[in-house]
Amino acid sequence: MNIRRDDFVLEIGSGHNPKARADVLCDKFIGDDEQRGGAIVTDRPMVEADGQFLPFTDRAFDYVICSHVLEHVEDPRRFISELMRVACRGYIETPSEIGERIYGWHYHHWVVNLVDGCLMLRKNEKKSQFGQLFHRLAVTDKHWKQFHITHHNLFLVQYEWEDEIDYKILLEHESALDLECHDTLDRLVASDSNSPRHNEWFLFLKSAVPRSIVSRVKSLLTKGNQRRPTKTLQEILVCPQCKGDITWEEHSLHCKMCEQSYRIVDGIPRFTF
Repeated sequence: MNIRRDDFVLEIGSGHNPKARADVLCDKFIGDDEQRGGAIVTDRPMVEADGQFLPFTDRAFDYVICSHVLEHVEDPRRFISELMRVACRGYIETPSEIGERIYGWHYHHWVVNLVDGCLMLRKNEKKSQFGQLFHRLAVTDKHWKQFHITHHNLFLVQYEWEDEIDYKILLEHESALDLECHDTLDRLVASDSNSPRHNEWFLFLKSAVPRSIVSRVKSLLTKGNQRRPTKTLQEILVCPQCKGDITWEEHSLHCKMCEQSYRIVDGIPRFTF
């Protein structure tokens, strides 16, 4: 991710493992851990909100991180529009169609491919061919785990954008991935072989280090980031529905325009219903 030193950064769907560089966190399910690998982390300014209705002013951020969220949303057009509204640059990561076919997450609404710099989204049929087999192998089989790490580009879509996100919603019968096509196979193999080798060592190291140590290191890095000039939530929050100004009270927020009210629980503004 090409995040600049002075960028003000939002992470959407930060979950249990937020990026150290994120200044503000946003997650739709603070109290529900079903679709993530652990308990929510709230170690910096945070809001509970749906990414399709972000409660931030236009261009409040310089950069927005969206890792493993796009495949979950109901309306990707609205979601992508919101990303471009609140930031001028950003990073999107999702499972690739290959990863989706092998692992088969039943709660993913969309299958995503990246073709010639364009995100291709198609409705997920949610037909897992292998059940939980490869999820189990990823935990128990060192050879499969090594293959996944050394060929991680095959399993991921990684897309960085500036000013505009190039994407297309495919019809249900359309596919962006034809694994019988030689050109498609050449593209996939070339993309995998051209990935930086140092990424593999980083992923091996990351998988070997206990999560508790990784969390502590991230916490230290986050404290270092706090020395940079940032904006407060009071400066950048708006009503997620109408984008109108809001007023703050001790335990609630109120929109002047549409007269909607929102709770503040444990210091976190809650914009979900």
